[in-house]
Amino acid sequence: MPAVDRARIARALPRYALGEQLGAGSFGLVIAGRHLDLDRLVAIKVLPAASVSGFRGEARMLSRLDHPHIVRVHDYVVLDDLCLMVMELLSGGALSQHQLSAAGTLAVGAAVADALAHAHAAGVLHRDIKPDNILFTGSGQPKLTDFGIGMMLDGAPGPTGQVVGTPRYMAPEQIAGGPVGPPADLYALGVVLYELVSGRQVFDPGLSVPELLRHQREVDPPVPAGVPAAVCDVVLRTLAKDPAARPADARTLARDLAAAAAAVFGPDWPAGSGLVVHLPESTARPPAPGEGPVPRFTPPPRPSVGLAGSAGEAAEARPRPPSRPESGQVPGHEVSGHEVSGREVSGPQPVVAARNLFEGTSYGGWSPARRRTAVVAGAVAAFLLAVVALVLMRELGDGGGTGAAAADGGSTGTPTAPAAGTAAPPLIDTVRAWALAPSGGFYIVDGTGARLLRLALDGTVSVVAGTGVEGSTGDGGPATAARLRGVNDLAVAPDGTVLLSDGGNQRIRRIGVDGVIRTVAGGGSELPADGRRATDVSLGSGGRVACGPGGELVLARAGQIYRVDRAGVLHLIARTQDVGATDNPARGEESVPVIAASIGDLEVGGGRVYVADFTTDRIRVLEPDGTPRTLAGGGPQGQLGDGGPATAAGLNLSSEPSTLALDPTGNLYFAEPVPNRVRRVDARGVITTVAGTGEIGSGGNGGPATAARLWSPARVALDTSGVLFIGETGTSIRRVGPDGVITSVLD
Repeated sequence: MPAVDRARIARALPRYALGEQLGAGSFGLVIAGRHLDLDRLVAIKVLPAASVSGFRGEARMLSRLDHPHIVRVHDYVVLDDLCLMVMELLSGGALSQHQLSAAGTLAVGAAVADALAHAHAAGVLHRDIKPDNILFTGSGQPKLTDFGIGMMLDGAPGPTGQVVGTPRYMAPEQIAGGPVGPPADLYALGVVLYELVSGRQVFDPGLSVPELLRHQREVDPPVPAGVPAAVCDVVLRTLAKDPAARPADARTLARDLAAAAAAVFGPDWPAGSGLVVHLPESTARPPAPGEGPVPRFTPPPRPSVGLAGSAGEAAEARPRPPSRPESGQVPGHEVSGHEVSGREVSGPQPVVAARNLFEGTSYGGWSPARRRTAVVAGAVAAFLLAVVALVLMRELGDGGGTGAAAADGGSTGTPTAPAAGTAAPPLIDTVRAWALAPSGGFYIVDGTGARLLRLALDGTVSVVAGTGVEGSTGDGGPATAARLRGVNDLAVAPDGTVLLSDGGNQRIRRIGVDGVIRTVAGGGSELPADGRRATDVSLGSGGRVACGPGGELVLARAGQIYRVDRAGVLHLIARTQDVGATDNPARGEESVPVIAASIGDLEVGGGRVYVADFTTDRIRVLEPDGTPRTLAGGGPQGQLGDGGPATAAGLNLSSEPSTLALDPTGNLYFAEPVPNRVRRVDARGVITTVAGTGEIGSGGNGGPATAARLWSPARVALDTSGVLFIGETGTSIRRVGPDGVITSVLD
């Protein structure tokens, strides 16, 4: 869409402070904001005047809905040719960016189905259910969003002759342009669930769009291998070609999914999902004796090719690299998907970022020995790590441990781990961020964002901070007894202390080597500004944190980058494009340099601040004198550029934390998940691939890292001896020694 005048948006919303751009598309953009009186973080959706009618319709539809799993709309403003919708800010990313546990996937399915039941009862049809339109709060509560192409039912099926939606998730009747009703939404949700539980698309992703649409109308989906019958029956019944053969309504689908989850995981399955779900008791509970099982679906004959993928693919499904947002988009705040109108269909068909979720359980194909193996994995929407130790972890209970409550000191070491004999943490299904621990192993923020764990190289796990229950308490006491909320990034200082970006609590918290936790930034009531004490301000959610070799703390929030000096005072050093320049000139933002269009990750060293700008696919650096420059990127997309200037190379960056890593000599390493490479820019500005061939895979251990295949590497870290660690999506952590040989650390 055309450039938007931020000053006009500010005038239309006088009680809001505007933040960075969160997403953009051909039809509009989304900007972060904060209500000044309520101190509430929001997402502001902006559309041009040509969309007034449809935009007003979306606002009215959403205003009729009040459900814990549907995004909330706070305000709606039309001013001349400007359309603004103020919604709750969902900082947890999209479903397409995450790899959930099997229980978590069924919890999302039941939650979305219950949300659809509420919408359908209010006369609202969504018509574009897909992973990019299922977002999460910072605490892990799924929400259905983007009713932009929805419509009012008014008690009758939708009109014929108009096809809208995303091709891969469209129901047969939707493709045919016939009457469209609630069953079309159920079909789309069934496609989402099929992809997640099986680790593959319903049909071959290599099909052309016309062939894909023909398959969806005429060809029965293959039975997913290794999926429990109770789950498989519900999913396949939802994908019935005849709308009348699908579940009777969305509420019935929610109940069927809950019953299947209870059959596989037991009656307390929601508590083990790792997510925040609000299901009616009548939905969440398993069927009572005598109520009968979930109706069976009679599947078509099993084809002869492997069902974990297309013909010729290995039978054991593995995670595929996540589909990358279009330029200018941030996972969790995309403005428009691959929509179709009339009888035209367009847009790419991205691969599935998933795996067969039942592998490694008693319902999958792993051997007992492999089920005892601890696995750490990265992911995206989506780039996470998962630690899987299925037999071992089932024997471990939940516990917080204790830590020393001494005053915060400055000695070297690592934060105190739980005392011997305390209970270990439960199974970790997803990981938000990671960092190397000074004495070996890894610090890991678990998928809930409510715990910091220590993973040793022998696979043992201990609690460093957080009880697993969300909250903001515990400052001044042992970190293991503190409550965290939505931690999304971390950094380790040279003295061994750990800095957490406690995004849900809008603060930075420090864990000393004695195990005591304290807030070092945020927690106050003032807006961040140059020269203010870091603990007097209120920070937004999300953001990044970095710590340099000298202990300097740098943090990014709402499009601004601050340095916190040893006296605890904020110094504004850079900002993203246009942020703050017209909002409040008295704060001085107009005088600081623009470093990037977006901030995916931060790294600090040698007096410089490095930023991964995932919007422009460039790595930018702020020099000690405050001058910004491009360090890498800017060349044509797909141009490798190895051996030449990094500024002539084409990059493909992610928005995840731990994307960047700096060594003591000034070499910067970074991960490119989609090209499946890890690359280095040396102190001379020359770019080189240090790991990965560019092809997806997992082979090559024991040989040169540049000849190995990587599986969507998401995170990198360096230890003091120059060893490079690479986190791969859904598989393992791999190690590249100074000799360039690659091996697996955890697999």
